[in-house]
Amino acid sequence: MRLLPRFSVDRVRTRLLAAFTILLLAGVALAVVGWLGMRSMQRELAGYEEEVLPGIARALELAERTAQIAAIAPHLADSRTPETLETNAAVVAGLLDDIKRRSLTLPPSGELQPAMSRRLEGVDRDLSNLIMLTKLRQSIDSRLERQIIVLSHIGTRIHASGRQGKPGDPAVAEIWSSLVLGATTDKAATLGRLQADVEALLIAARQRHAFDAFDEEFVREVEALATGPDNILSLRRDLLDYESRTNYLVALTRSNADRLSDEVAQHVAQLRNTAALRNDSVQRAIRRGETGMLVLAIVCVVIGLGATRYVRRLIAQVENITHVMSRLAQGDVAQETPATTRRDELGELARSFEVFRDNLLAKQKLLADLKNQRELLEAVHESLTDALAVFDHEHRLILWNPQLVKLLGPLGITPRDGMTRKEMLQSLPRGTAWCHAGDAEAQPLDPERIDGVTVFEHVELRLPEGQVLDLRSRAMPDGGTVTLMTDMTARRNIEAQLQHSQKLDVLGQLTGGVAHDFNNYLGTILGNLSLLEERVAGEVQTHAQWKRVQRAATSAAALTRRLLAFARRQPLQAEHVPVDEMVEEMQDLIEYSAGPQVAVSFDLRSEPAQLHVDRGQLENALLNLVLNSAAAMPDGGELRVATRAAGGMVEIDVSDTGRGIPEHQQRQVFDPFFTTKKAGEGSGLGLSIVYGFVKQSGGDVGLQSRLGKGTTVTLRFPAQASAAAATDARHAAAPPVPLDNVHVLLVDDDDAFRATLTDMLVREGLRVTAVPSAEQALTLLERGASPDVMLSDICLGSGMDGLRFAHLARDRWPELPLGLMSGLSPELLPNAEQWDPAFAFVHKPFEPAQLAHWLARLLADANERPETSSAT
Repeated sequence: MRLLPRFSVDRVRTRLLAAFTILLLAGVALAVVGWLGMRSMQRELAGYEEEVLPGIARALELAERTAQIAAIAPHLADSRTPETLETNAAVVAGLLDDIKRRSLTLPPSGELQPAMSRRLEGVDRDLSNLIMLTKLRQSIDSRLERQIIVLSHIGTRIHASGRQGKPGDPAVAEIWSSLVLGATTDKAATLGRLQADVEALLIAARQRHAFDAFDEEFVREVEALATGPDNILSLRRDLLDYESRTNYLVALTRSNADRLSDEVAQHVAQLRNTAALRNDSVQRAIRRGETGMLVLAIVCVVIGLGATRYVRRLIAQVENITHVMSRLAQGDVAQETPATTRRDELGELARSFEVFRDNLLAKQKLLADLKNQRELLEAVHESLTDALAVFDHEHRLILWNPQLVKLLGPLGITPRDGMTRKEMLQSLPRGTAWCHAGDAEAQPLDPERIDGVTVFEHVELRLPEGQVLDLRSRAMPDGGTVTLMTDMTARRNIEAQLQHSQKLDVLGQLTGGVAHDFNNYLGTILGNLSLLEERVAGEVQTHAQWKRVQRAATSAAALTRRLLAFARRQPLQAEHVPVDEMVEEMQDLIEYSAGPQVAVSFDLRSEPAQLHVDRGQLENALLNLVLNSAAAMPDGGELRVATRAAGGMVEIDVSDTGRGIPEHQQRQVFDPFFTTKKAGEGSGLGLSIVYGFVKQSGGDVGLQSRLGKGTTVTLRFPAQASAAAATDARHAAAPPVPLDNVHVLLVDDDDAFRATLTDMLVREGLRVTAVPSAEQALTLLERGASPDVMLSDICLGSGMDGLRFAHLARDRWPELPLGLMSGLSPELLPNAEQWDPAFAFVHKPFEPAQLAHWLARLLADANERPETSSAT
């Protein structure tokens, strides 16, 4: 710090004493030259106007304080923490007190002091309201941040559920996405629309039991975020309202401060006019006093003597002020300023110095605050997760963060000062496409028409390698723009996987809906074929034709079962599976799945060993492997399916001559959502489903692959002895009780299947009463019909369904054995929540012997029930 030069106080004092001595001598001569002195005095007194400058200085100081209030009001509104708000509020309170104190020094008879009081009351009231609104806004902001943290946790739970292969209802994800959008939007209309969407999605999710996959705490958190007292959308709406009111108060405070400045300016103008009038008055008085100059000569002698004493005392105070100023120049701000209570020029000088010192302290504090704000802005700038680019009014790059370098570096683009937006877009890889936000169809990025892209505020760029960049731009007041760039590749992949999962779910629903009617048709065909077998057994050619029809119908039933298993619509039940026979039945399906460009061969050597697994799941796993192998050979190749039994294990190999899998990816191929295919061409779930099924069945999966040589996937399962399976089949074929003359009440709405089933049961020796609806069956029972057993379909058309009929019959006739049948498994029924596991169930279609054995077992269980009860 540069120090002020030091002067000799004694030298100044000597000069002043000499001047007063000359003034004493001049007073003696004043009687002689009085009239000349008065003439000269008139010219000198023209500067009397300057006496009004202290009043002007006070007015200007008031104007400076009001300007400071207008400047600090935005900082007060922008306070983000209670500490910052308290600090700014203290500064504002200090400024108001200073203005009030200085306004009291104004002439009480003028108009400025009342006007200042009114304006200050308005400013004080507005600033108090501004502080209160800022506190409320900080509270809302803090609550909103806590809710956003909970929302982020919920998003993590939803995405984690998807990565575990259990995609939930899309309404849950849409609720989360709407809440995320609501937490960031600045438009009240958007918040209202999102509120309605969230409420509708929440109702839909509850109706579809979408929250059953999550725990109660998760559901409470979602409901609290969506419709609770502190839901995100209402908090965001309150925050926007407080910000609008705060901006209004800031503008009002600035307006009042400007009006205060106008009042002070008017007061200054009035002081100048007064000074001019006083100058005219003084000049007239001087002309009248020329005759009294002889008297003033004597007075001058007295004044000179008194002034000498006054100057000595004045110089002492000037020395003290000079000492304080020197200490201030050296950085000492703790010294008190002397002579501030004097009512003369020296007092004004001391008070002015005190004002300068206060201004210096305020500027030092302001510099410290600016430094802190700069450091905060730099920290925010460096910690942004999105890439940031700031362009000037000529669209030239002037500021960017490290994330922009990381994002554009792999694309061969290095940000630099002066780079235009057009140059940056032209440097993107060839084949890049773009679309306006909300448009589904992208168009190629033409280097010659880049200006057409830059006019949009929200643009999505799609790079040739599948990377998706989201660009959001906002205009700045000076004509520049701020652009945020986000890598949306991972999010787009997850959305594509969700869409693929939804398509599979739709396929499963369609398959399950068709299965019931198709199984009725197959049941009718197979049943009538069994009835016709004895009639055509003697005719060789007719019987051969009958066998072909029977084999085709059986294959169709097996195909329906495989489709249901593939669509996850088949109940998981382990059974003895002859592997070679299963592969032979699937031969046509495997060759069709592989495609015409792939040569398929089979090497089946696992007989007589069998597997005890879910057949539908095993077929599904084999088809998944075949589809993966075919995808690895887009230009054709060879696919080989082989089976063998060795060491108590049955192995199934699926080999191809495709492109193979890199060694570093072989450990990931069984992970959920991992795929080597391009974006949108695979879900990454096939091999993970195969792996989970094999592990649950007690088996293991092996993988061998070489780049350019092909891949072999081996499924290993524990073998089951075929002899044991045959023994179980013999025991299953023997009916527990005879069925001769047993009376069956049959309920089925399909006329052809009901007639066929009636003929099948009659051939087995049973008496049948067949009705097409549950209402007719209830009427027969109420009129006294007493069947030995009742068999009903579950889907009975437009009337009462089989499940409701079964509940009514069991409640009213608990001793009557009851069995249910359907082409769908119980968990897929429209009213599956009414299903009771205690109901006996048989799956359509079925063979006559299978149905007879099942009815006999049902009657045997009904006969054992009383004995068990009595024994108990």
